[in-house]
Amino acid sequence: MITKLDYSSNSQIQNTFNFGIAFLKALLAFDVIRSHNFNIKSTKNKLLRFCLRNRRIHVPSFFIISFFFMHKDFISFNINKYFKRIERLIIPYLIWPIIIWILNNLFNFFFKSTFPTSLTNLKYQIFWGNDYIIQLWFQWDLITITILFYILLFLFKKNYLLIIQLLAILAYTLQYSGINRKFYISLRREKKECLGRFAEVLPYTIAGFTLASLGIIKKLNNCKLKTYIFSVLIYFLIEKYSIFSKVKGIAYPGIKLNISSICIILVFSLFPSEKIKTNSTKVIFKNITNFTAGIFYLHWSLIIYLKNYIQIIKKGCFSGLILIYLLGYIISFSGIKIFGKTKLKHLFL
Repeated sequence: MITKLDYSSNSQIQNTFNFGIAFLKALLAFDVIRSHNFNIKSTKNKLLRFCLRNRRIHVPSFFIISFFFMHKDFISFNINKYFKRIERLIIPYLIWPIIIWILNNLFNFFFKSTFPTSLTNLKYQIFWGNDYIIQLWFQWDLITITILFYILLFLFKKNYLLIIQLLAILAYTLQYSGINRKFYISLRREKKECLGRFAEVLPYTIAGFTLASLGIIKKLNNCKLKTYIFSVLIYFLIEKYSIFSKVKGIAYPGIKLNISSICIILVFSLFPSEKIKTNSTKVIFKNITNFTAGIFYLHWSLIIYLKNYIQIIKKGCFSGLILIYLLGYIISFSGIKIFGKTKLKHLFL
C-alpha cells in the first residue's frame, strides 16, 4: 500500500509518498509477528528484550493509520469509491481463509498433519474472522467500522465529525464501565475476538479520521522539533505511570494505547522526506515497505506451518521473526508479479 499525505487546504492525502509512515507500517507488521511468535526467554540481550517488549501499539496504530488515509474517500461521498474500498477489504478477508483451508487439507492428507479442516472451521473463519487465521478479526472490525462510517457520514453530512466523537465517548464508556466486557465474556472465542474488540478499536479509527479532518499533520509540520520532543515525552510519561490504563478488555482497551499510538505516528509522519533526494532511493524504499498487508495476512499461517520444522520459529527466536517477515515479503512480492493486474492484488497490498 502506498502511503501518502496531502498538505492541500481540504485534505492531507496527496501524491507525496510519506516515508515515515511507510517505515512505521513495516515496523508495525514486524511487531504483529513478534506478538504472535516471540519468546522473550529466547534471548539474553537486554537491548533486544527492551525493544521487543510487548507495548500493544501495532493494532491501534494500524487502525489509526488506515482511517487517516481513508479520510479523503470518506468525505468525497462517492459511492463508487466506497464500493471499491469495501471490495479491497473483503477480497483478502474471504479469499485467504479459502486458500489456507485448502492448504490445511493438503498438509493433512500428504503429511498427516492436524490442521483445522472442517467446514465448521471454515464457517467461523469467514463469518467471524477468527479460527485458523486468528488475525483476521482485525479485518472483520475494519470492514464493519468502515461501513459504519459510510452510513454515519451519509446520514450526518454536516455534523459527522461531532457524531463520531460522540461515538468515541460511547465506546470508552462501554469499556471503562465494564459493559463491553460483560457483553463479550460469555461469547464463543471466534465471536469474542471481533465483537468484543469492536468497542476497543473503534476509538482508534475515530482518532485517525479526526487527525486527517483537522489537518493536524499539516499544522505540526511547521514545528517538527517541538512535536518530536512533546510526543516522545508524553509517550514515556504514559508508559511509566500507566495513565488511563485501568480498564479490562480483550487486548487493546483504554485511552492510554490511543495516546501512545498517536505519539508514535506523529513522530514518524513528520519524517523529513525532503532529505531523500534520489529517485532510486525512493523506489527501493517503496518496494521494501510496500507489502505490509500481505505479510500481515500470511504471517500466522507461516508460523503454524513452519514451527515444527524450523527451530528458530518453534523457539520464538528473533531470527525466526525475521525469517517469517522475509517469507511473507517474498510471497507477497511474487503474488503481485503474478496477480498485480487483477483484483487478487489486494491479497498482498
